Amino acid sequence: MEKPQGYDEAQAFGEFETLPAGGYKCIIKRVACEKTQAGKEYLKLAIDILEGEFKDFYQRRFDNDTREEKKWSGVWTVFTEGYDPGTTNPKFKGLITSVEASNDKFKFNFDEKTLEGKKVGLVFREEDFLGQDGQVHTAVKPFFAVSYDKAEEAKIPNKKELSDNQYDQAFDAATDNGDDLPF
Repeated sequence: MEKPQGYDEAQAFGEFETLPAGGYKCIIKRVACEKTQAGKEYLKLAIDILEGEFKDFYQRRFDNDTREEKKWSGVWTVFTEGYDPGTTNPKFKGLITSVEASNDKFKFNFDEKTLEGKKVGLVFREEDFLGQDGQVHTAVKPFFAVSYDKAEEAKIPNKKELSDNQYDQAFDAATDNGDDLPF
């Protein structure tokens, strides 16, 4: 076996800090308004934790990233339109009302850049996902916004698990190597 390139610099799996599900007092660092190919508008928010045990969680993660092209991992995508055309997404409305409640005298004027530097409470939940390795993994992601002062007492939502069909696909991908099984 040859030693893989970058082995000495690689961080061992399990040696990095993970964020538990829960409510956190956060700051919105950057905002971009983008559109899908179908024309659906969404906000892409770069966030970080502003107080408590996990203060600057995403900044530390970014600073410790040894990849040549670093990426900010604290990103929350919120669609502005609801499932039905012509309706507002309740998560978007919740984000805006929570930011307004969390920042004295702030009133959102639909200029997304005015959200930058604003405080907001975010509630994170665990979510299962199918990794590139065909295995099911769990990540902790923002789920909804609350006012800054209510973040730590917010009820943690249930974990988002993969459906049975998604689990079947993961199992099939992990076991289908083209060889006959030995039993």
